[in-house]
Amino acid sequence: MDINGSWINQNGSTVTFEEDRKGVVKGEFRSRKGRAAADKGYALTGMQNGELLAFQVDWRDDEVNLHSMASFACRLAVDGDGRDTIHAMWVLARQFEDEALSKPTQVWNTFMTNVDIFVREDAR
Repeated sequence: MDINGSWINQNGSTVTFEEDRKGVVKGEFRSRKGRAAADKGYALTGMQNGELLAFQVDWRDDEVNLHSMASFACRLAVDGDGRDTIHAMWVLARQFEDEALSKPTQVWNTFMTNVDIFVREDAR
């Protein structure tokens, strides 16, 4: 499956992928949830291998460092309506519990995990 282009998940967050011939993926993640600023793009890098995709997002830019990173393990599929989909399980590692970035996490609550399903933005 060609993943190049823009995708959107059930929360309205978007990813844009550019893949080269070797399966190396670069792009941008724009989150609608959590501490990430809405409509602010965060860099992503990853790899695609057949129907599998893995990428990571570093939640910092030139202005703000949220001291967190997320990794996504994905399976590409076609849903019942014939739409290309990306089923993703993610793990977020965060250094601080609070938005002020003043309360460090303990090891036991550093990690958060969940799942998302992305569809092509033009396929909604």
